[in-house]
Amino acid sequence: MSQIPVKFRLLQVISENENLSNQELLEILRNEYPLDKSVNERGIEDYLLTLTATGLIDLKNAALDDNGNLQLSYKITDYGKHLMKYVG
Repeated sequence: MSQIPVKFRLLQVISENENLSNQELLEILRNEYPLDKSVNERGIEDYLLTLTATGLIDLKNAALDDNGNLQLSYKITDYGKHLMKYVG
């Protein structure tokens, strides 16, 4: 089975589930890409920063969880929605 690159799959997941935290996104991608070494906390943060910097997603919410960890959630932008037709 051929998979799309992790960064594009991350964009797809955000477009389908607008209110997922960065940790929830990480867990989804870990399940889908169990052998990909870039699917770790730092790698996903880097992908999220890149997608934000390029205007494909925006930060929707930032909050602390029960353990004091920063939980960020993202939403896809109109520009990101427009480009989704080229992904997958």
